[in-house]
Amino acid sequence: MGTGFYLAIMIAYSAVMIGIGFALRKQASKSMDDFGIASNRFGSAVLAIVSIGAWVGSAGLIGLTSSGYTDGVMGYWEYAMGYISMLPFVFLFVTRIKFLKLFTIPDFFALRYSKYGEAIRYPTGVLYMVRNATILGMQLNALSFLFTAFFDMDHAFGVFLAAGIVVFYTAMSGFLSVMITNVIQSAFQTLAPFVALFFVLRLAGGWDNIAGYYADLNISGNLSLFNSLEWVGAVVYYAFTVGLFFIIADQGDWQRIGAAKNAKVARNSLLVGTIAVLPILVLPCYVGAGARYVMGEGVTPNLVFYELIKLGSPLIAALLLVGALSTIMSCTSTYLFAGGMNISHDLIVPLIKARGQAVDDKKEIFYSRIGVALCCGVGILFALRVQGLIALWSAGLSICASGLVVPFVFAWFNKKSNTESALAGMIAGGVVAFVWTMLGNPFGLDPIWIGLPVSIIACAIVPLFTPKPSASEVEATYYFSEKFKNAAAGAEQASKA
Repeated sequence: MGTGFYLAIMIAYSAVMIGIGFALRKQASKSMDDFGIASNRFGSAVLAIVSIGAWVGSAGLIGLTSSGYTDGVMGYWEYAMGYISMLPFVFLFVTRIKFLKLFTIPDFFALRYSKYGEAIRYPTGVLYMVRNATILGMQLNALSFLFTAFFDMDHAFGVFLAAGIVVFYTAMSGFLSVMITNVIQSAFQTLAPFVALFFVLRLAGGWDNIAGYYADLNISGNLSLFNSLEWVGAVVYYAFTVGLFFIIADQGDWQRIGAAKNAKVARNSLLVGTIAVLPILVLPCYVGAGARYVMGEGVTPNLVFYELIKLGSPLIAALLLVGALSTIMSCTSTYLFAGGMNISHDLIVPLIKARGQAVDDKKEIFYSRIGVALCCGVGILFALRVQGLIALWSAGLSICASGLVVPFVFAWFNKKSNTESALAGMIAGGVVAFVWTMLGNPFGLDPIWIGLPVSIIACAIVPLFTPKPSASEVEATYYFSEKFKNAAAGAEQASKA
């Protein structure tokens, strides 16, 4: 098949996604509720499907295929532990977050740490911008690799082209567009790993041939998720280095909570999505491992999945290509919009309000679109700077977790934590982790091992020398507050109904 075949599929796919965004533009722009959280429209099934789509992403499909090709299936644990570690968030916090009715995660921090004109929004917004922009950069890289594989396109040009396609329909219709397009895309991206594994096994002539190949190389352990006790160490290590962040979860997860009809729907959809995505993520690992036997060892790892597509019949190639596009673009739109909301709602709008200017829904939607464009720009910089997939994903998690996890947990459970300590913990932990990352992780230490202790020390010591928080500040987010107990009881009664 020539490049015209692949180009036709990509153009048709992009036209449909942009057309949906254009069709929803008027409806999604009625209010900030419509634009920002889709006005509590969606039920469990839709939100679970969208969560699966957001959580697979290019690192899940393209990245795990790449790591399976180079190092075997144990790479599964680095990616999967993020979502396994999200279970405490689902059970502990979702009902309370739904009760608080917030647009963004910095809104939560501003409730608990409200001094200095809610200055806490700025470091929180910046840290989440780093998280969302690294994820966005990863997706742009994946789409650019696709353009390189099929059209021999320059990587930088591919990144800009990918960004243009996604930013257009995301900025038009906000979270409503993201939700609707992600539902459509999730069907294809869920199918893609199954089709890819079936295809690899057919090309290999069966699993026995793949297993024999690895046995001949004396690396049969590369085909086992539970290789000796190595997997236990991997689970423990990644539970901290990538999993710790997910005790807060992503901005997109909070927005899906806001989009849910009620707390029960929000909790169940995230739980179902988390459980469903874990076995799906196993498949690309084995696709990559099988591809090593099928294609040999000379393929550029980031292009393995795309090179497989070229070996398929028109039907197989079309299914895998649309699956790859859906996986990349659904995740891209989710994190692009989330990052745009952080920039606008938590950085731009507070600065404008601080100058005494009013910001109505129409203006905030306008600034949100500016935020989407700015987030896209930062994502492009990350994509051009770091062309890896899982490595970029992991770095963003460590930096963000280093600054945010301790103030977040203290906001729920520690009555002594105050604005000063939260600011100190965020800035110190985040900056140290960022610098450590830029230095190339000296001594092979993940930034979380450096940034998190700094944040803990700052959050623990600063309250000893600063004023206590007021009772109203503590009660705003205190986990055992009566308002949360009543909300949790209501959700429990609803679940039994």
